[in-house]
Amino acid sequence: MIDRYKRDVLLRLKTVRGHLDGVIAMVEREEYCPEVMKQIGAVQASLEKANRVLLANHLETCVSDAIRQGTGQDKIAELLEALPYSSALTDFRHQADPLVTPTEPVTPMPRVKRIPG
Repeated sequence: MIDRYKRDVLLRLKTVRGHLDGVIAMVEREEYCPEVMKQIGAVQASLEKANRVLLANHLETCVSDAIRQGTGQDKIAELLEALPYSSALTDFRHQADPLVTPTEPVTPMPRVKRIPG
């Protein structure tokens, strides 16, 4: 693992551990549910950031090395198998602009004929 990524992931995970202890204490004190939910969301965001750092490390080390050695397909398949477990890496709806409902009727695009060959 690249040193800077290892330091970053460990720092993030240790911060999450402390944050999670705080959230547990909030539940034990029966604090206001929306406040607890916000803190859980913050913990999830921190874990997602740690996952992104791990992804960057994996791409820069294991995947790039495997591609150079001609075995990239195996590493890519492993990565694709792991991605569904991290919606932050595959779901970008939170980054997209909202769809705007047109105020005027939408004119469909004309169909283009495909030329065989």
